[in-house]
Amino acid sequence: MRKPLCAVLTASVLGILPLETKAQNATWYISTYTDEMLVWDEGSETVIDRIEMNRIIPNGVQLNESKTHLYVGDGSAEYIQVVDIAAREVVDEYSLSEGDTTFRIGAFAPHPSEPKAIVFGRRHTKMVDRYSVEGPFILEYDLSKKIVTDTVPWPDGEERDRVNFRYSPDGATLYFFTNDIIAVDSETYEEIDRWEISNPLEPGLGRPSFSTASQTYDEPGLATNLMRMSDPVHNRTLMGIASVRLSEKEVDFYTVGPSEPVSAFAMAPDGEKAYALYTTIEAYEFWEFDLVNEVVTRRVPFPGRPRMGLEVSADGTKLYIHVAGNTIDVYDAETFSLMRTVEFDEDMTLGNIAIIPGGD
Repeated sequence: MRKPLCAVLTASVLGILPLETKAQNATWYISTYTDEMLVWDEGSETVIDRIEMNRIIPNGVQLNESKTHLYVGDGSAEYIQVVDIAAREVVDEYSLSEGDTTFRIGAFAPHPSEPKAIVFGRRHTKMVDRYSVEGPFILEYDLSKKIVTDTVPWPDGEERDRVNFRYSPDGATLYFFTNDIIAVDSETYEEIDRWEISNPLEPGLGRPSFSTASQTYDEPGLATNLMRMSDPVHNRTLMGIASVRLSEKEVDFYTVGPSEPVSAFAMAPDGEKAYALYTTIEAYEFWEFDLVNEVVTRRVPFPGRPRMGLEVSADGTKLYIHVAGNTIDVYDAETFSLMRTVEFDEDMTLGNIAIIPGGD
């Protein structure tokens, strides 16, 4: 059952539902250390197109709510480029720099209907003998007029070196992720709700740490990922899996044991399994999770990389190890054996990909 965030988080049924239509293929949009993004077809394991960017080293890739545009940063942190997915080309570009003043973008969130965006960053002005740095600022930016239209108040009036934020799917709410999760009205920027996750959820429990970002194969409005929580009674940290509904302020959670160096959680398309990577200096392992019975089912050693990302294929039969270098290692999801290695001409940037399921 689902439990409100203010309730006790004990063992519960995760409640993940499979997608109504299971895609058998997917298209990857991969950033590289060049001025191109690769369009990679999962089924054929080939590059089927290249998107020429206006700026080098595309990064910070974001997919809009309707899955029609990619918003892509660049190596200078000055520009946001808009890629039309159907045309596979850059159709627009935004920058807040002007004259001798450079605005370095630290975070960017487009409104779901795309009339505006929220931008976080600093102004760097070149002077005769030095650079003057102002900020950081949180700004409202009009995407059609390409002008700053408002300054967004800092959550709790507390200026920060970094801040994460994003809109709700309907665009009515803007969420700030600070010590708490603060929901503000997307027009007035007045606080309308707050999730006090900075405090223990219940006497005897520690503060939880979980992600609210949805994965490729999460159902709409759901975010499934690893979760950690301190256990002050036994002086340890527990690890589990959480399913979070941001709009409903609900969390499903169960533990699988003490916390271990496991990350890169990736859910299978059927919602019944998930995988993650155990990473230490001495060893690498695939972890398999049974999301229905709420247990770790397998831990299998494999020759990993110092930096790794993990994705599951659209048909659920393959695991992809990527991120560092110019290769994707393809593993069998049942046997965890290496099937082959896909090689590109370019090095990929660190985890900057967008995956869109669809096709046969």
